[in-house]
Amino acid sequence: MSKLFVVGIPRDMESAELEDIFADYGTVSNTTVVTDMETGISKGYGFVTMDDRNAAEAAIAALDGGQIDERTISVRFAQQNVVQQPVQISRPAGMKFNNQPYTPAGKDTRKGKRPRISR
Repeated sequence: MSKLFVVGIPRDMESAELEDIFADYGTVSNTTVVTDMETGISKGYGFVTMDDRNAAEAAIAALDGGQIDERTISVRFAQQNVVQQPVQISRPAGMKFNNQPYTPAGKDTRKGKRPRISR
């Protein structure tokens, strides 16, 4: 199974139409056109799952950069389970404000005591 990411599809395109286009290159097991949750209008991209990787590669070679209703589409393999690493943000050591040690968001960080939040 190979999942493809398709960008640039017309806003009025439905999943069945997308499936018809990719079916010329192999067996399509699933298609999804991503829509706005409130309006139901297509966001202009979707996903196509093909049964065979060779068929998916053939579809990419044939359709990437092509046009549907005067819109240029981009077709590539979808990234699976992309997990972004958390970013560590630290403040500079010894930072002062008005000659007082800096504590973020008004928190008092005295050792051995619970931080108090100023309101």
